[in-house]
Amino acid sequence: MLILSARELERRGEWVANGSHSFDAGAAWANFAHQALLLGWHTHGIGGFDREAARQGLNIPQDFAIEAVIALGRKGDLAGLDAEFHGAEAPNGRRPLDETVFAGTLEQPAFVKERDVA
Repeated sequence: MLILSARELERRGEWVANGSHSFDAGAAWANFAHQALLLGWHTHGIGGFDREAARQGLNIPQDFAIEAVIALGRKGDLAGLDAEFHGAEAPNGRRPLDETVFAGTLEQPAFVKERDVA
């Protein structure tokens, strides 16, 4: 699947810039992923793909931003997956909160790591 967002929208009969188009597409994608999981499906967002090839191959007008590709399917048995990809099936690490959540400025983490406390 391909996620697109409209760069402009019609407001009171006039076409205006849609400043939140990427944010809106991301919110829609998150809800889609959650609903898919509730229905027994699995999704995987892919950002590393050739957007221009997708635009040309699918004849997507320039007034749409190409946000992401989504793989949708049912989980299979690990034995059916090439051994080269088995390692990617383990949970990966997440970036710590002190590198993600900030208080006031990007230089001030909202949370202090225990090891940083004297």
